[in-house]
Amino acid sequence: MKRHNLVTVAVVATSLLAVPAVYAAPSTISSPVHAMFSKTKVSSVKFNLRNDTGTPMEVLAGDKSMTLEPGKLVALDLPVGTKIVANSATPNHAVGSVIEQVTKDHAGATITIH
Repeated sequence: MKRHNLVTVAVVATSLLAVPAVYAAPSTISSPVHAMFSKTKVSSVKFNLRNDTGTPMEVLAGDKSMTLEPGKLVALDLPVGTKIVANSATPNHAVGSVIEQVTKDHAGATITIH
């Protein structure tokens, strides 16, 4: 009977030590499942654009054309990755040159065009 109790205690002790080891093992395995099931969001960024060139300037913000008057702020809300392109020539920007590409860091900022 003493051997039976000794074996039972050994089995119980082993199982108590094995349970935490089972839970700890998956923490070192990377699981890229979230890459397959995550939703891709197009986040937009709100910021201001100001023309400091001294003359009115035409720009394309994505597909939208707009005129920037000198010294005036224009509030924009554009998706991340949108390019702001010069649509008229200025001393510092040729037609078609990329002025800025929207990033999440532009949130709340004022971008000045010189």
